[in-house]
Amino acid sequence: MSTRYLDEGFPLLHWATEIEAVCPKCDGVGVVSGNPYWKDWRATFLCHSCSHSLKTEHDGWLGPVLGMGRRPCSTCGYQWVRIEKVFDDATQIKGESAKSKCPQCKSENEVSLEFTRTEPIDHAIDPFWGLELALKEDTRHGTVWVYGATHLEQLKLYISAQLREGGGTKWSYFTRLPKWLKTSKNRELVLKAIAKLENRLITRPTI
Repeated sequence: MSTRYLDEGFPLLHWATEIEAVCPKCDGVGVVSGNPYWKDWRATFLCHSCSHSLKTEHDGWLGPVLGMGRRPCSTCGYQWVRIEKVFDDATQIKGESAKSKCPQCKSENEVSLEFTRTEPIDHAIDPFWGLELALKEDTRHGTVWVYGATHLEQLKLYISAQLREGGGTKWSYFTRLPKWLKTSKNRELVLKAIAKLENRLITRPTI
C-alpha cells in the first residue's frame, strides 16, 4: 500500500452518491443512491432486507431534530421561559409545543416549538433523510464511520499513508477529521476499525 496520500480537497458530500444506511422500517441495511449537489439535490433509498424504499421527492427528513422555543411566563411574566429539546428522529414529534418550568416562579408553561434538523454527537447519519449509517465502528477514542465502499477505501488510504499532502482548505473532509483519528499513534486502532467495516460492506468501491 502506498505511503503517500494526496488530499484533493473533496468535502464529505463528495462520497454521498452511495451510502449504506440502516432501514427505518426493519433495521436492515439498504443503499442510498444520491446526487448531493444542491442544484439537483435528490436521492433514493432501497433496503436490501425488506425492500422498503424512499425518495426525496416524497419523503421528508426522518433523522434527529432540535425543537426550540421561548415565551414570557404566563404566571409571573418573567422573560424568558425557554425550552431546547432534541428528538432522536422526526417521527417522535407529537404536536408543536412542550412544557417547561419558569426559572423564577417554577410554574409550568406550554411553549411553542420550532424545529430544525440536527445531528447526533457522532454525526453518523446520511445527509438526505438522516438515516443511521450502517458503516460505523466504535473505538475507545470515538466512532469511525463512512458513507460507503469508495469513502471507506479513501479513508483507509489516508490513514495508512506516512505522508499526507494537499488539502488544507476548510471544506476538505480530511482536514475536518477529528485529531484522534488522524494521529499516527492511533493508526493501528483506526485501521482495525476500518477492517471490521470492510467485512460488513454490501457495496463495492467505484472506479
